[in-house]
Amino acid sequence: MKLARASASLQLQLISSVLSSELNHANYQNIDTLFNQWAKANESIVELRLVSANGFKIADYVRPAADKHILELQADISYSYREEASVLIRMSLDSVYQSQQKFVAQFAGIFFAFSVLVSFLLYFIIQSGKEASKARRITRLYNALSEINQAIVRMEQEAQLFPLVCRCAVEFGGMSMAFVARVDEKTNLFYPSASYGNGCDFLDGIVISPLADVPEGNGPIGIAYRENRSVIVNDYHSDPVTMPWRDRASDNGWHSAATFPIQRSGQPFAVLSVYHAMAGAFDEEAIALLDEMSRDISFSLDNFDREAQRKTAEKSLELAASIYENSSEGMMITDADNLIIAVNPAFTRITGYDLGEVVGKKPSVLKSGYHDTDFFQSMWNEINSGGKWTGEIWDRRKNGEIYPKWLTINTIFSSEGKVHHRIALFTDISQKKESEEQIWQQANFDHLTGLPNSRMFHDRLKQEMKKSHRTALPLAVMFLDLDHFKEVNDTLGHAKGDILLKEAAQRLLGCVRESDTVARFGGDEFVLILSEIGDTDSVERINECILDKLSAPFQLGAESVYVSVSIGVTIYPSDATEIEALLRNADQAMYAAKNAGRNRYSYYTQAMQSVAQNRMSLSNDLHNALEGGQLSLVFQPIVNLETGFIRKAEALLRWQHPTRGFVSPAEFIPIAEQSGLIIKIGDWVFRQAALLAKHWQAIDGKDVQISINKSPVQFRNDNNIQLTWFDHLHELGLSGNSIVVEITEGLLMEGSDATVKRKLLAFRDKGVQVALDDFGTGYSSLSYLKIFDIDYIKIDQSFVRNLAPDASDLALCEAMIMMAHKLGIKVIAEGVETPEQRDLLIAAGCDFGQGYLFSKPLSAKDFESFLQKTRTCYSVASGNINAGSGSLQSP
Repeated sequence: MKLARASASLQLQLISSVLSSELNHANYQNIDTLFNQWAKANESIVELRLVSANGFKIADYVRPAADKHILELQADISYSYREEASVLIRMSLDSVYQSQQKFVAQFAGIFFAFSVLVSFLLYFIIQSGKEASKARRITRLYNALSEINQAIVRMEQEAQLFPLVCRCAVEFGGMSMAFVARVDEKTNLFYPSASYGNGCDFLDGIVISPLADVPEGNGPIGIAYRENRSVIVNDYHSDPVTMPWRDRASDNGWHSAATFPIQRSGQPFAVLSVYHAMAGAFDEEAIALLDEMSRDISFSLDNFDREAQRKTAEKSLELAASIYENSSEGMMITDADNLIIAVNPAFTRITGYDLGEVVGKKPSVLKSGYHDTDFFQSMWNEINSGGKWTGEIWDRRKNGEIYPKWLTINTIFSSEGKVHHRIALFTDISQKKESEEQIWQQANFDHLTGLPNSRMFHDRLKQEMKKSHRTALPLAVMFLDLDHFKEVNDTLGHAKGDILLKEAAQRLLGCVRESDTVARFGGDEFVLILSEIGDTDSVERINECILDKLSAPFQLGAESVYVSVSIGVTIYPSDATEIEALLRNADQAMYAAKNAGRNRYSYYTQAMQSVAQNRMSLSNDLHNALEGGQLSLVFQPIVNLETGFIRKAEALLRWQHPTRGFVSPAEFIPIAEQSGLIIKIGDWVFRQAALLAKHWQAIDGKDVQISINKSPVQFRNDNNIQLTWFDHLHELGLSGNSIVVEITEGLLMEGSDATVKRKLLAFRDKGVQVALDDFGTGYSSLSYLKIFDIDYIKIDQSFVRNLAPDASDLALCEAMIMMAHKLGIKVIAEGVETPEQRDLLIAAGCDFGQGYLFSKPLSAKDFESFLQKTRTCYSVASGNINAGSGSLQSP
């Protein structure tokens, strides 16, 4: 009996151990099977029962039997977390009481059955240990997946995702280390975007490639990335794909790894790689969970993208709504029947209509009547064929005002391809039109007179020439230049000059037909086109009308001003067939009129072209004249009329052309001024005059004063060359008094110009005397004579030429001499050719005389000889001046 009880207790312990394992794994359905197997293996078992702590029957086995001797044993079982149950076993002992003879055999049978049962139970215990380890790993992976999914739901920042995944894989999933790798676009190698766990130094300097043609690209990460599949390595140290990284893994004690692709929008984006210390750590269940984890990560990335797209769409809708409400462009939406269903505030602001006044109406409510039926037919043809139209259209505002707008119509089609809506966007371009008109006006018309400018003139002349060619009727081009207009500007100011120009423009318009063109080229230059002239008499009549109208006085405030006009006329096509040639011809004819005395007209002739060509040739030759030694100076003595003493001379420029011979200064000086060569030539004249003055003073031992003429062009444009003149005089040891600068009255009138004023005053400050040449022929302001300390005035020879005792010219000369002396200015009379002129000038108190009576202009050598002959001061009264010889004689 003791043996039977001990055997039953042992069986109960084994059964309790097996049941505890099954309960921990919740394998309740297996327990009934186990009860049947145990009862079958041991026929002495009458009943097996498993009951929970609260009395719930989990499983039982009962074998009906009439046995009299029953052994009942019970044991408690603890499982899971604070869960308890009890197991009951009842065994029959009738066999124990059978005959002794059967004991050995009975015992042997029982022992055999017990051995089988023990073996069976040991198998289940071992298997249960493995299952428990696996269950722990799977449970931890479930926990990691659960943590990741919960975090994904709460996560707002994409940057948090990969670090979280790595941390959860290690802390909750039981991995040794986890990292997420991405491809660097610059190096085309993987880099760790996030990592967590022990052994992250595994990643330091690691080289992993996404390319299949290098060893580093044929590992788990490269394959998973390229082929979009998981790569499982359950024996890291023997799998060939891990060869490049085995040493790193061995240093960290890892024996298995798994890599899973992470996609974004269906494209490879990253890989998740996890490492475990146990070999074979990744079975099918673990792989499935990790694979699901990688898909959840991809879903999260796509969700971030969708959220970003949603926010972008929301912003776009908000922006669209804001634009619709706040746009400066008018917007109108119509339905498929072209009825207005919505307008924005800009529509109301531009048209004056609010939504309530136009909703349900056709856009034709804005129609102005400006466009014809063909315009709208063309517009709708384009809309119906292409769904869009853009262009300028004139509409009517609510207040009746017609205005231009730039309109764009777009059609929105339904999924069936039918018209769903049309959207019209338009901008009021009234101001743009006005600006364009203003720009066009400024580009084509003179802002002062309102006449066509040069650009418009050329366009009109081109059209008139085409018309003339068709009709075979000639046209005339007339070039007009106002005479003495500069003097008006200089004396009365530019504001009064502008008034005169505007009045002159109106007078010109009154002399021509409406079909003719009057244009202003600038300054005081006007150009006319007389189209379709039947005979030259019509041109003559217009010429005479212009001369008459412009010679009439101009009332400029309190001042009455007289000007005249010089006109040049050329005829198309007889004189020229090109625009530039016509203008050149008219310009040459106009200058011919000026040279003939102004206030007249002149027709172009071929001779004028020859003159122009000659002028151009001279201009070209003049560029080489100075370097070629063709220019020289001659000196005309200036005589002290009281004493006959000569200490002054005027330096005059001469040009000896190698083929033309002597070229008159009146011919080449204007060319030099126009070309700018006068600046270089004038500087040469000064330096030559200064050197000769130094030379003659050294010979004579007395001061010799040389006068040089300085062009207005030099004053305006010599780039301060004048300042070097003072240094040159200093280097030569000459005083400023050795040189006299002769200027014109016109330049003096420019004294208000800062540059001219500064340079004139600089001469005064350096002791260089200034003479006013050709005095009496232009406009002079006496105040300027004092302001600039003018030292001499030179009476023009036109006043000296006709001097006689009772002549008006004598009165003028006397007045000029008296005025100059009152202002402390010396007087030089030019063009003295007779003793009578000399005597009248002496009687009038004139200081100096210059002219052929005393000497013609002399070369430097001859002037030097002339000075030596006249070292002694001769008395004028003794009659020692011989007019016939034109030179001074010794007593």
